Amino acid sequence: MELQKIKDLLEKYEAGETSLAEEKKLREYFKRNEVPDSLKPYQIIFGFSEIESKKSYEKEILLPSNKQDNRYLWTAIAASVILVVGLFFFQNKPLEMSDSDLGNIQDKEVALQKSMEALKMVSELMNEGKEDLIYLKEFNNTKNKFIKTE
Repeated sequence: MELQKIKDLLEKYEAGETSLAEEKKLREYFKRNEVPDSLKPYQIIFGFSEIESKKSYEKEILLPSNKQDNRYLWTAIAASVILVVGLFFFQNKPLEMSDSDLGNIQDKEVALQKSMEALKMVSELMNEGKEDLIYLKEFNNTKNKFIKTE
């Protein structure tokens, strides 16, 4: 009958539903050498937990001082003040733009030259992107050697 109670307690223990008193009963039961072979693994577990519960850590643990925390606090306060001051000064000054700043060019030759420069820059960027497609083509060639897609 006692063996059945121990097995029931072990099921509760594995489910994490035992109380401290029930776990104490299990430890006391497994201290004895009269444990059936089917419960030998539990004897090792509870024996280990009893040995480890007697150990303690003797070294003193040093916690970091609060001086470093104060430095971060003052840094955060300074950053907040700078942010508020910056928002105050830059919020009150609207950006003033005239028609000459918007890219309106009256001379046809200068406008053509600027347009050609812009299109050349776009073309160069497109060609840079096109150069990377060579690697994709090489990847497809290698893939086709191993995988027949026909």
